[in-house]
Amino acid sequence: MAQNAKISGLTDELIHTILKFEPAANKQAYKHAKEIASRGLRGHQYARTNQFDVTARFSGLDEKFRVKSRDDLADALQTRLQKLEGYTNKFKPDLLSLLLLLADRPLENTQVEALELLRSASPPPPLTWSEILQEDPYSDDDIWKDIDYAGDSSGDEKTPKKRGKLQSPPSTNFDDDDTYDPESCVTSPDRHLVTKLEEVQFWKSIADENDADVDITELQAIRETLFMLAGLRTSLYQADKQQHNIRLNFKYSLNHARNATVEHLLSQFLGIGKGVERLRQWSKKASASPLIQTFEAAVRKRLLHYDHSLSTLQQRYLIPDAIISVSLLELLNDIQTLSTPILRLARVVADIEPQLLINPFSHLEALFEQTTLAQMTLEDNIFKYMSEIFFECLQTYLKPIRQWMEAGELGSDDETFFVFASDTSSDSASLWHDRYVLRRDGQSNLRSPSFLQPAAKKIFNTGKSVVFLKELGIYDTDSHALAREPHLDHETVCGAGDNVPLSPFPELFQAAFETWIRSKYSVASTVLRQHIFDQGGLIRTLVIFETLYLGKNGAVFEEFATAIFERMDAGQRGWNDRYVLTELARGVFGTILPASDAEKVVVRSSRAKAPGTSVKGLAAISIDYAIPWSIQNIIQRSSIPIYQDIFTFLMQIYRVKHLLQRVRPTRDQSTHRLQFQLFYKLQHRLTWFADIIRSYLTETVIFFTTQDMGAVIEKAEDIDEMSQIHIKYVVKLQERALLSKDVKPIYKAVIEMLDLGVLFAETVAADSKDGAAQSKIKKKPARRKSTIAILAEDDVSDEDEDAKSGGEDASKAAKRSTQRSPKEVLQMVDREFGRLLPFITAGLRSVGRVGAEPLWEQLADRLEWEGKKDRV
Repeated sequence: MAQNAKISGLTDELIHTILKFEPAANKQAYKHAKEIASRGLRGHQYARTNQFDVTARFSGLDEKFRVKSRDDLADALQTRLQKLEGYTNKFKPDLLSLLLLLADRPLENTQVEALELLRSASPPPPLTWSEILQEDPYSDDDIWKDIDYAGDSSGDEKTPKKRGKLQSPPSTNFDDDDTYDPESCVTSPDRHLVTKLEEVQFWKSIADENDADVDITELQAIRETLFMLAGLRTSLYQADKQQHNIRLNFKYSLNHARNATVEHLLSQFLGIGKGVERLRQWSKKASASPLIQTFEAAVRKRLLHYDHSLSTLQQRYLIPDAIISVSLLELLNDIQTLSTPILRLARVVADIEPQLLINPFSHLEALFEQTTLAQMTLEDNIFKYMSEIFFECLQTYLKPIRQWMEAGELGSDDETFFVFASDTSSDSASLWHDRYVLRRDGQSNLRSPSFLQPAAKKIFNTGKSVVFLKELGIYDTDSHALAREPHLDHETVCGAGDNVPLSPFPELFQAAFETWIRSKYSVASTVLRQHIFDQGGLIRTLVIFETLYLGKNGAVFEEFATAIFERMDAGQRGWNDRYVLTELARGVFGTILPASDAEKVVVRSSRAKAPGTSVKGLAAISIDYAIPWSIQNIIQRSSIPIYQDIFTFLMQIYRVKHLLQRVRPTRDQSTHRLQFQLFYKLQHRLTWFADIIRSYLTETVIFFTTQDMGAVIEKAEDIDEMSQIHIKYVVKLQERALLSKDVKPIYKAVIEMLDLGVLFAETVAADSKDGAAQSKIKKKPARRKSTIAILAEDDVSDEDEDAKSGGEDASKAAKRSTQRSPKEVLQMVDREFGRLLPFITAGLRSVGRVGAEPLWEQLADRLEWEGKKDRV
């Protein structure tokens, strides 16, 4: 009721403040306003914060911190929560809930060390009179003396006319007084101290006559042992400087232990000391290699830490804080624990010392292996010890890598880096493949640490990308300066905790090193890739190559081929003039290509032996296209001959088609010379074969292979990957187009089939000539052979093989073939077609099974359809 009355009074005051009128003046309006205000106030009564929910959330945070190996953060939180339990305040749950809502990823963003900044400096203790009197005591006789103020006055002083001896300036450190006794500052020496020091120096003791050994205490043996481990001269352990060896001095013994026991115990210390001493001697050697110098500096740093730990042990025995037991056994346990990491390092140095001259980064591989082994054996201290040394030494090896990936520069005479300039004066067109190479040894193994070899290719390509961009003039020197380089150290890779990580160390390192490389790789590769695709015009160049060499536009390619064939059939001597053919190609292909691209087309030709009698003569014609040097690093010169071979193959097929389409024998002469049935049979079969081969090349091989290449090359990250994709593309084209060495017999059989088409066309054309032309040919046999005679020389029938095996001269065989009639030549063409077609199909099926190329079996099925039955 009191709460409601209080709320009612506050509501009346609120209404009166807002409405500014008396309730008695307008009771109805006042009542209505009070009802509205009461409903609004009743609707905004929020519940208090659940203190149990807050406590549960803090408990969840504590558990999360401990699961994530952040016990230090959990302990700090628990300590402050315990302190808050002593404070009682009704708003404490609300304040704690507010802190939870304001928290932003406390596990990642909280540093326990920052809590030290919140502690206020403790005020100095109040100064007491006892402290003042202790520093500046006074005597009872002097405190009540009157002060002579005239003594400090300089008014009555007279300046002496002449100075005699130089007077020393008055002392400013203390006040001269006759009552001060200087001897009070001198401490009286202990007369027995010298005697004690001489007794401690056991090495000056003289052995008894009856006993040849000198008895020493166990504390003295401990001190000598610690001196020996620190590399100092001792009497208990004697060092041989010439042989760099340490041995026991059996002159001294412990009077409370057996000599054999003591010697066995000291020999274990001696073994540890020898290992550490060898490491000390190695660290004193000077090396010219920066990698080895860094390793030596890391070893010296560990030796310094080891000596500091030995000094701490000495301090425990010299100035003990509490009562301790003096025991060599206990010291042995401490020394073994302390020396385990340094001895493991000494063993690594002893193993790799002979290899450092040959392999200057063998210590990196050894440290990497030791770190991995320590993780597998759960040796926490060894793992962290070796890992820290490894990352310290790795920073020196990363310097040439960083310089190569950021600036594309190599150090002078840097034999430790696996990249070197093979030919600095090489052409820009072969910059990517010839100017820089990877350094390899005699066994063709990469000269780099084994753990870096998976990323060596990406490092190599990044530097080449930078050099490429410099050649293009678009390299930004500030791009790498703005990019933040991730750290590559023990804390970044393995975490800040002391426990061994669960993931294998090689995987952790490879992931961190991949991140480190990506920070430099992405900048150069992205810029270069964008330039190659946008300004360089890689895709446009590939389309032009497909148009010129692979017959992408069949109508234009056939128009160009037909123009050449017409010049060949016209019998002109200059039909293969390269200037005329170049203008012809630019005019034909200029209808579908831009003028700037068409001007780059050049046709070259060589003298053909028999251009009109065989399709092989078309190999004398080749076509070139001038591409920028940047694209030449992707479309290499070695790929151009494969394009030329496919271009020649297509021209040969179009040549046969061109001849067969123009074969039209006259009816008057064909009735008594040619059989219509045989003529149309051969024309159909040869035309069908040429169409199948052309369709296979253009619609199957070139189309699908180019489509697969285009889909992959757009996803390539750098030039190396683009070049490899293009090389695989042209090799796949060569293989599928029957131009590789593995299927060379099949290709020869296909060319023989095309030659049969030429022979057929030439035979029909020769038979269709008028009598005057035939007589003219007979009168001049020495200048020009008949077409039938020339083509019959390539006849590989059984009769010719028998003639060759019988030793018949080739000229005689040619002379005998001139006597054949057109009908006999056509019959020979029919027999050869029936012999070659099964050979081609059987060969395609056999190599298709071995090479797992389904396109060959598909071609065999298409060719076998007509060859299964001799259709007339």
